[in-house]
Amino acid sequence: MRALVGEHGPEKRVWLHVGAPTAGDAFLQRALWANRLRLGDAGVCYPVTAPQEDFAAVMDLREMSWGGHRDPSWDGTWERVAGRARDWDGGTVVLSQGLLGGVSKKQAARAVADLEPAEVHVVFATRDLGWQLILDWQEQVRHTHSITFERFVDDLVAFGIDAPEPYGEMFWGLHDPVRVLATWATAVPKERVHVLTLPPPGGSPAPLWTRFCALTGIDAGACDIEGIDADEPLSAVEAELLRRLNVRIAPALGADYERMVGDHLVGSGLARAADETGRTPMGLPERHREWAAARTRETAASLRASGYDVAGDLADLTTARTPVEAALLPGDVPEELVAAAAVGAVAHLLEGLARTNERIGLAHLHGEMAEVRQNLERLLKAAEAPSPVLRRAARRATGRRAP
Repeated sequence: MRALVGEHGPEKRVWLHVGAPTAGDAFLQRALWANRLRLGDAGVCYPVTAPQEDFAAVMDLREMSWGGHRDPSWDGTWERVAGRARDWDGGTVVLSQGLLGGVSKKQAARAVADLEPAEVHVVFATRDLGWQLILDWQEQVRHTHSITFERFVDDLVAFGIDAPEPYGEMFWGLHDPVRVLATWATAVPKERVHVLTLPPPGGSPAPLWTRFCALTGIDAGACDIEGIDADEPLSAVEAELLRRLNVRIAPALGADYERMVGDHLVGSGLARAADETGRTPMGLPERHREWAAARTRETAASLRASGYDVAGDLADLTTARTPVEAALLPGDVPEELVAAAAVGAVAHLLEGLARTNERIGLAHLHGEMAEVRQNLERLLKAAEAPSPVLRRAARRATGRRAP
């Protein structure tokens, strides 16, 4: 990163992508991180220098704990990230973190002030509400929770942001574009607020990347997103299997949960489970389908009337409904499918364990052989007149040619 100090004029723009979580934010963060050097060469600053520093910066800005824990190392991270943005001598800075959507008005004002005199723009990506409900519940399940999908949706519909913690605040406080952008619009003019619309999940991330680059002025051709996939939604069977597992494994794994489950189960292990059962998509409870459609139409109308800039088409929100045909609620998944999925996941984990044990065994054996060679070499050096037989045996063991 070029970090040059000087006076910067209003021609510099900072683009804050503030959400929504599960609406492409993970893909954007991976893409920006993977291309940070290319972006720098193209005059675009991504002011994050270590994995998870964006998360730490937002925790610092919002003065939050996470999972009941606040890491002291987060203190001062926002100022360091903002400082890199201020010191950048190019015309563009981009920062993406879905939890920025939950700032208070005071925190939004501080964020903008810390980035001035640059011209700060706010970007919020969103899609059909039904899909956001499904994807957010799946995200909760990926992070130890075991609430049923039906209860999750019932509570959010009935109580709104006052739904039981942490779900009400985490969903409506981060996923409702009207609520989120109303807060940010107190800190930046509405013409600097941008809504980026998305099609249903499960396809190529190209529409998101193309729209985001066109909006921010990034040269998409200067970046390489090959191999950076968008997160696939879990099937109904995968999601229900993981939810049930969480009841047992979340307390047992504790702080190791996300590493163990993320590395060994979500994705690869659950994909093996899907091989056994098929990828039947999730749908909404029938009692909430029309409510979600109506709420999405209201949201689109409110965004249309707001005066915010729209990248994409607000019709994407109202036409990309969640699947109905062949869709399943997790609570309706037949027990035999859960059992088959569990067999597939266990088989995957045992195969992985066997490969790990083999690698550990080989490494241990190589270590022992190296120690034997070292001991024999020391013996050769220490012996004043080793016998020809001992000399030849030792040299063969150490890999040397015997005389």
